[in-house]
Amino acid sequence: MELLLNGHQYKRFQEAYFSAVFEEYDLNLGDIRVLLFLYEHESYDTARDIVEKHYLAKSYVSKSVEKLIEHGFLERKHLQGDRRYVHLLVREEAFPVIEAVRRQKQRMLERLFQGICPEHIEVLREIAGKISSNITDVGR
Repeated sequence: MELLLNGHQYKRFQEAYFSAVFEEYDLNLGDIRVLLFLYEHESYDTARDIVEKHYLAKSYVSKSVEKLIEHGFLERKHLQGDRRYVHLLVREEAFPVIEAVRRQKQRMLERLFQGICPEHIEVLREIAGKISSNITDVGR
């Protein structure tokens, strides 16, 4: 079980697949995670949403957001009438990065699940979902 949950090993695995994207766009794994989260979850568009839903440290998210804005991949927006929250919008300039990451992610997942039948992958997803739910419930 510890092998399955070894975050460091999985992080290194991810970095190996995304290294070309990191170099081409001057990003790191955290930046990619933030960008993909905002792109894939349009209703969650604040740094606070990323921290709460993706379980990342505020400082980590803040640094990534600043970097993504500097690169022109994100834009800050205040909704009219409510300046308390800064909403983050994915800009069109980020689309090539997102596509490159998605291609690499597909290759990575194919390698990760190589030799495992689709039924077992589905069971693993169900189990992982339940474990995640159990962990989340403990924090409440």
